[in-house]
Amino acid sequence: MKYIHKGTCLFCKRNEPEATFNEKPHTMPRSLGSNSIGFDVCDECNHYFGQPDKLSNPPLTIELCVKEILGLTKYLLQHQQKPQNVRLKSIYFEFWASTGKLKVKSKYRFTYDFQKALLNQFKRGLYEMFLQEYHKETKKGLDERFDEVRNYARYNEGDMPLYHLQSSKGIIPIHENFASPQFTFTQTQINDIERFGFCTLIIFGKWFYLEVTPQAAVNREDYLKNESKIIGSGFVFNKLVEVKSVNDIDFTLTKLLGR
Repeated sequence: MKYIHKGTCLFCKRNEPEATFNEKPHTMPRSLGSNSIGFDVCDECNHYFGQPDKLSNPPLTIELCVKEILGLTKYLLQHQQKPQNVRLKSIYFEFWASTGKLKVKSKYRFTYDFQKALLNQFKRGLYEMFLQEYHKETKKGLDERFDEVRNYARYNEGDMPLYHLQSSKGIIPIHENFASPQFTFTQTQINDIERFGFCTLIIFGKWFYLEVTPQAAVNREDYLKNESKIIGSGFVFNKLVEVKSVNDIDFTLTKLLGR
């Protein structure tokens, strides 16, 4: 089976026979539990996102960075009220539900270069997932409007911004299926992409805003100001911020778990 629709790679834009399309392109890391399969991602690009990245310093894997950050959030939400002696399987963290203690492993570093690379690879992973899911839903991911997204995700060109709704007191609204998470594109989200150039991604209670077309730069101030209204009384969300550090995401759920 070949995983193609247009027959042109979503990221490098090569066609057969120059490129092959034989491997399943997961639109979200399988390590997060996702079974969502896309198409039009060549085997070389598909392989790239799951391997140590020579374009990153240090060479962190894009898929691993996404899995470590979002996977920890998923795990903590799943086990916060379960006293079993369940151990988190992670490259960077250790956690036992029975004690509620989170330990950072030696591979997770607090150096400037590591933290910068970790955030950048995480952002690239979100933009990669957006483009794959959008193309799966609309078949329009090859549009030149998304060239900046594809060049950032695949070739680390430029620096795309990421915005996040921070939670007040750690309260997190959860509507997703933990067993098989996936991004969904409502008509409202598609309209926002077309009109404003912004896309909202929601996963494990985390709200992210991505600038996905050049139109976003024109609408940035007004759009983000309008989206800030979702904060309301501050009961759930209290601030819309541009993510400058992975700690801005509170992926360890410090507020919720009180560590």
